[in-house]
Amino acid sequence: MPWGVLAHSMTSHTIRFWYPEVWAVILAFCTIYFYLVGPFRERHQLAPRAERRDTLYFLAAMFVLLVSEGTPLHHVAEKYLFSVHMTQHVLLTMVMAPLFIQGIPAWLIRYFLRYPWIRKTLTFLTRPVVALITFNAINAAWHLPLFYQAVLIHHWFHIVQHVVFVLTALMMWWPIVSRSPELPPLPYGAQALYIFGVLMVQVPLFAPIIFADAPFYEFYAAAPDVWGIGGLSDQQLAGAVMELGGMTVMVYFMARAFFRWVREETSPKYRAERYKSSPTA
Repeated sequence: MPWGVLAHSMTSHTIRFWYPEVWAVILAFCTIYFYLVGPFRERHQLAPRAERRDTLYFLAAMFVLLVSEGTPLHHVAEKYLFSVHMTQHVLLTMVMAPLFIQGIPAWLIRYFLRYPWIRKTLTFLTRPVVALITFNAINAAWHLPLFYQAVLIHHWFHIVQHVVFVLTALMMWWPIVSRSPELPPLPYGAQALYIFGVLMVQVPLFAPIIFADAPFYEFYAAAPDVWGIGGLSDQQLAGAVMELGGMTVMVYFMARAFFRWVREETSPKYRAERYKSSPTA
């Protein structure tokens, strides 16, 4: 981490490196959330109470969003280091997205699924094949030099990129961490295969970044060398962050799904229930 740049940003007399507009957006998200789980829930009698676990997950997601987008970390990512920019992407897609989904109460999802167009749209977008292909295709497309350079030059386009990353990450994570009976997660065995597929599809994306002989992006190659690591080393570090950051999270969920699947398959109670529900039983 370029500590000198971060220290300057934090001690500057201006607040521009702390992005007050991001803090305002997060405050708005929190206000809407607490309205929905509070007065809105009570008015429509959706649930007897709001679960503390849901709130903690949501607040954790907002904290990760704040760290990524509302601190000097964003300034360093946008102006100096590709590796820090990639850290932002990992935080948004691999940490914030699953926390956000787990922070949405099932009864709230059920309420909005009463509208047919919402149900049809979400059902399609959270299909495993659609979600996997969309997330990885858009992720790969954004890393093409043409688009990535535009993101770094135009701040508003950078915002668009991160919004798209978050939306497609929510699609990708839904079959794994959904808590909605109407839009349920995959069975644990299928989850393990699905996550393995996500990991395999991402290999062609981070491998060229790590093993390239020259920097892909002229913007970062020409940026001030604030840590003395050089443009190519910064790019290789960015690829490692993408690989190890995403893989660490995904492997955890794959292992969790696998062991829960094994436990289900070896449980006499589970086998008995499955036999009773079988059409041939």
